[in-house]
Amino acid sequence: MLHVQSRVKRLLNKLHWPQTLRQKMVLLAILVSLPTLTIGFTVEVEGRNALLEEKRIKLFAVTRLLDNALGDSFSRYPDLPREQRLKALNALLAPVTDKITQAFSGVGAGYYHRGLDAIVTYGPQAQHGASVGITISPNHPGREVMESGEPVVGWGTQVRGNIMNAMIPIVRENQVIGYIWANELSSDIDQQALAMDIRIMAATGISILLSVWIIIFFSRRFSADIDTIKSGLNELPYNLHTVIPPMKGEMGEISDSVNHLSRALREAKTLNELIIESAADGVISVDIDGRVTMINPAAEKITGYQRKELLGRPYAVVFENTNFHSPILDTLEHGIEQMALEVNYPGKNRTIQISVSTSRIHNARGETIGALVIFSDLTEKKEVQHRIAQAERLAALGELMAGVAHEVRNPLTAISGFVQLLKDGEEDARKREYTHIILNEVNSINKVIQQLLDFARPRCGRMQQVSLNQLITETLILIKTGGSEARIDFNVCLEEGLPDIDADGEQLKQVLLNLLINAVQAIPCKGNITITTRRSGERHQEITIRDSGQGISEESISRIFDPFYTTKPSGTGLGLPICQRIIALHDGDIRLESRPGHGTTFIILLPVHHGAAEVS
Repeated sequence: MLHVQSRVKRLLNKLHWPQTLRQKMVLLAILVSLPTLTIGFTVEVEGRNALLEEKRIKLFAVTRLLDNALGDSFSRYPDLPREQRLKALNALLAPVTDKITQAFSGVGAGYYHRGLDAIVTYGPQAQHGASVGITISPNHPGREVMESGEPVVGWGTQVRGNIMNAMIPIVRENQVIGYIWANELSSDIDQQALAMDIRIMAATGISILLSVWIIIFFSRRFSADIDTIKSGLNELPYNLHTVIPPMKGEMGEISDSVNHLSRALREAKTLNELIIESAADGVISVDIDGRVTMINPAAEKITGYQRKELLGRPYAVVFENTNFHSPILDTLEHGIEQMALEVNYPGKNRTIQISVSTSRIHNARGETIGALVIFSDLTEKKEVQHRIAQAERLAALGELMAGVAHEVRNPLTAISGFVQLLKDGEEDARKREYTHIILNEVNSINKVIQQLLDFARPRCGRMQQVSLNQLITETLILIKTGGSEARIDFNVCLEEGLPDIDADGEQLKQVLLNLLINAVQAIPCKGNITITTRRSGERHQEITIRDSGQGISEESISRIFDPFYTTKPSGTGLGLPICQRIIALHDGDIRLESRPGHGTTFIILLPVHHGAAEVS
């Protein structure tokens, strides 16, 4: 007995029973429909049988009426020849068959004389009179009736066509002298049966649809309540303040229980959890399988990943498409704990520099149940260090440049003076041309020296109230006079109502002119340049210059502000470093964003009041 129960249980486990509420409701609709369909089928079968039985009874009733009306008519006219006797009997009996068949619409009936072996009458005479005198075939059911003396109901193609035919023997003085038939076309019976079937199927279909609609109506309301509870339960691990709306009945009891649970969980939070939630450093923990079990708000902010994106998922999935080697997973696998390890972490939207410390998590029995990582964001700190180091390098380089420039400028002045004297006193045209070339080259060297001096010791111009929008408008006039409008569309979107800022207008105009010239030169054919201004908080204003040019490679971006670094054949590599120095003197910041083939964007951030606040 136990063996049988075990086998039945295994068999049931193999069946794919519905799991969700919707699937169960669909199964319920099917189960409700099956009995209705079964009843409809049974009614249809029984109805068709009842119809056929009613037809059989009706046809036999017609044959008995004909039998009673016949009397001893078949014994008349015995001396007449066969053909004449058939005509005489037909004349005698045709009115009888016509009268009876007229009372039963669609019914055909008649007499068959065994001795004459021919149809005597076939009513209605107007439709079937041509059949009088016909002899039935040897395998006709009528011959079976005359041989056996028993009534027969037959189906098939006979004299009239495809019919249901009821036949009884004509018995006189214990002798079968013929048979009487009454029939109805199968097509007429089928039409009546079809009409009945349609009514039954319509009633069955309406019943099924009504049942399914009722089930769907109530299941939707039930499903809506369940979906609300499921949604609340799914949100609960991420937000303990989740509240499920009040409901009625059993669903209301469940929702109240869930709300009580969420309140209990909020109250049950330990001090350590609250400390972790409030910590400025990021904290992430994983279980023994490497799945994320906890991530605090600071970790969400630093990495860019939301709690619901990581919680319960393998932590390694975050680094599938990267070459990053996760310290916490390494600690979990090998037990090597890290302390203040600096790594480049592939965040959701950017790569950041972080300092991480990792350790294994043990339970009360000393068993390893996971690992923990605590980390802080070093990106801004590293950026500040980089800027400080760059400023120190540029300051040292500036001093060196200033000394070299002065040492070179003095001999150049002497060379220029003596060459000018030689030129003025020289009569040979070729030599005068040579001296002219020398003077041009000296002037070129002098311009480079002036750029070196501008970079090394930018002049501290007089700070005054200037309008960024006006500076941009004036600079664009200079750019457009160079014929750039023919191939470049300038899109200018200047925020109205920007207050004036403390700045050296001429120096800022030099920066704008340099950046716009670079943007124009970066566009080989047709393109566009977009210039925008906007407020950036209460204490800063921002200028954005975006071009649709060729873009800058990643290698060049890291060196673009280095002195003497240039990608132009005739450039000195001092334009952007000078721009950076000028913006720095204004306590501002200049950044760029670029990708090869996607253009370049320069972003300038300037304080409204010079020296009032640091750049954030």
